[in-house]
Amino acid sequence: MTQKNVPVQMIAYCGSDGEIRPIRFRFEDDAHAMHTICVEEIVDSRECCYVGREAFRFLCHTAEDDRRQLMELSYFVRSHTWTLLRAVY
Repeated sequence: MTQKNVPVQMIAYCGSDGEIRPIRFRFEDDAHAMHTICVEEIVDSRECCYVGREAFRFLCHTAEDDRRQLMELSYFVRSHTWTLLRAVY
């Protein structure tokens, strides 16, 4: 995957304490193929601000077809959108 800042469709858990945890997401790649990715573990999460936009950043171990990868996801609070920022190989 060479794309960065890819919009994704996300299934996430929202706890009663306000905690947000990504569970599974999907996106379309450059070749217009759909990929469904499961989040296995959240390595790091933090609240941050991108160009004045409040966001939460998640660094996650993910799995797709027996392939494990580290991916960085971002949730933008005001627009309620998720983005795949990058895949770390």
